[in-house]
Amino acid sequence: MTTAAARKVTPSAPGKGLRARAATRRRPTRGALDRVLDVFRVRQCFDAITVARELAEAASSDGELLRGLGLALLPLPDQFTPRDNQRPFGAFQRLEIPSSGERVAVVATGGSGAMSALVGVLRACEEAGIRPSSMAVASGAALFGFPAGAGLSAEQVADFTLSLRPHDYVDVDWAGLAAIVPRLGRGFAGVVKGDRLEAAYQELLGDLRLGEMPIPTYAPLWNIDQNRVEYVGPGTYPELTVARAVRLAVSLPLFMDPQRMGGSYWGDGGVVDIFPVHPVLDLEPKPDVVLGLNCFYPPAFRGEDASGWREQKFSILRAAAQVRTSQQTQLARQNLARLRAEVGEVLLLEPVPYTEVKGGRFYLQFVDNRSWPGFMRAGRNVTLRALKRRRTQLLRAS
Repeated sequence: MTTAAARKVTPSAPGKGLRARAATRRRPTRGALDRVLDVFRVRQCFDAITVARELAEAASSDGELLRGLGLALLPLPDQFTPRDNQRPFGAFQRLEIPSSGERVAVVATGGSGAMSALVGVLRACEEAGIRPSSMAVASGAALFGFPAGAGLSAEQVADFTLSLRPHDYVDVDWAGLAAIVPRLGRGFAGVVKGDRLEAAYQELLGDLRLGEMPIPTYAPLWNIDQNRVEYVGPGTYPELTVARAVRLAVSLPLFMDPQRMGGSYWGDGGVVDIFPVHPVLDLEPKPDVVLGLNCFYPPAFRGEDASGWREQKFSILRAAAQVRTSQQTQLARQNLARLRAEVGEVLLLEPVPYTEVKGGRFYLQFVDNRSWPGFMRAGRNVTLRALKRRRTQLLRAS
């Protein structure tokens, strides 16, 4: 049969070709307004508005913020206030707690420098004869949790982190900032480069890899390219150096430049999972007891009370803060509920008010570590009280 005959035998449906061509011509394209009004872009606008408002309020009411950031970003000789070089902890106090070989895991939120409280939690554990079976640390908690997981004592972690000065770990990308306008922002993703931070931890820990840590420690990372969260630790990335893991875990986009790993760019996974229970429940042997540390949100991850927002000026801007944190706090509450459902006992520790890292103070507490000794002491004191209450309960039950 000829080709022409075949066309006569199997004709196209009337108008099919015309409709296909018309559909191709009418295929919708997204204009600038369409992209701006995308529901997720609106959420981003809320985030930007909230951050800008918080920074403006902090700048107008808190000269310490501006002074602290200025000292960190533009350090000059003798510009820093003298610091208390004393160690944050007193004499080692042994606390005898009945134990039957329980596995005790530690889960810590992010929260910038306020997470130095984790060092105090670990000091209390040492005094109680508790060695964590595993740890999961989000964002800023990685600065303190990974060295402890690498085998350093709480006192050694305190000595190292308190010895740091801003210029030891804060390296502003001045060239990148200067190129934002001429390059239309192409390639810019963080004010701080992060090279010095990684180098500081490399000097402390050498080439120690995650798979070699005495205490399995994990942190959530956000794959920016593929928009998913993974957990970096000995069971997932055993060959990654601990120093590199610390840098990745705190690479909060816009603040610190995300880093490339395995063909993708990765950053701080705490932007999604601020209270990461998955590693201690699913990647390591399930614990019998969990010490949960929250220094980033109100107690038990309750959302902030914004009652009356509709009666305030610029009402929608007040509601924007709720939109900004709604998903993160809900996931944290679900993770806490999962811990309580699957683990025999959960001690939620909240030694530092979340207001210490609210708004612009989040950045201040990272670049200025003068408040860290107090946070460390608070973490130890709160944990010791919780462990003593638990000891009393165990003794009564025995």
